[in-house]
Amino acid sequence: MSLRATFFRFVAVVTMATITAPGATAEGETKHVFELFTSQGCYSCPPAEELLVRIIKQYDDILALEYHVDYWDSLVYGAAGQWKDPFSSPKYSQRQRDYNQLRLEGRTGVYTPQIVVDGAYAFVGSKSMKAQSQMSKDSRLTLTTSAEVSADGRVRIEIAGDDRTQADVWLVSYDKEHVTKVTAGENMGKKLKNANVVRKFESIGRWRGEPLVIESKIEPLTDNQNCAVLVQAFSHAGRRVAGPILGAADCTAA
Repeated sequence: MSLRATFFRFVAVVTMATITAPGATAEGETKHVFELFTSQGCYSCPPAEELLVRIIKQYDDILALEYHVDYWDSLVYGAAGQWKDPFSSPKYSQRQRDYNQLRLEGRTGVYTPQIVVDGAYAFVGSKSMKAQSQMSKDSRLTLTTSAEVSADGRVRIEIAGDDRTQADVWLVSYDKEHVTKVTAGENMGKKLKNANVVRKFESIGRWRGEPLVIESKIEPLTDNQNCAVLVQAFSHAGRRVAGPILGAADCTAA
């Protein structure tokens, strides 16, 4: 790496560590949702995954989730061969394609690494300055959302607010951390660290503009797991196509 490139990387990291976001929400509330679409088979994705790790460690008011798409799994990278991402799913690829049907701000399209903020803005997931810019904006989330999970997997979700937009309520299960030694493909020989890796994504209810309480159930969580809730508008009546996120919360212990 050149001296100039090293300097700018240092500046980006320092800025990430010292940024103060105006217009923050009340303590314990989620200000923004960052969704990273990535793949272990993508050579340009590890810097985005590292950025997401820093965001998770430094910002309690940002819910950051990592979705592993499956369209890289079929790539054969010369002599390095083919690598199937163990966390990939066609469901997450479809979620990214759904976003591409919307008129998102920023850099649209289906690509990796891509971060979608609040279901409204997209950018190349390794761009720390873009991440800082979005974090500094006032929250787009209009609903107050909370989620408590008990040791036996019972989840209680409460949603309130004045937004009358109909939306789906999604329960997300994720693994907090994974370290994978990649033995083939574009990242052959690298040890990749992934954080908040989404493993399950299911609709459990619908917001219709009135205070809502949902009781649900998930598999009991291990120390390396947690859950989250997204309240997300759908862009076409009768179809659950991802739209703007109205409310979100990480699960806390009941």
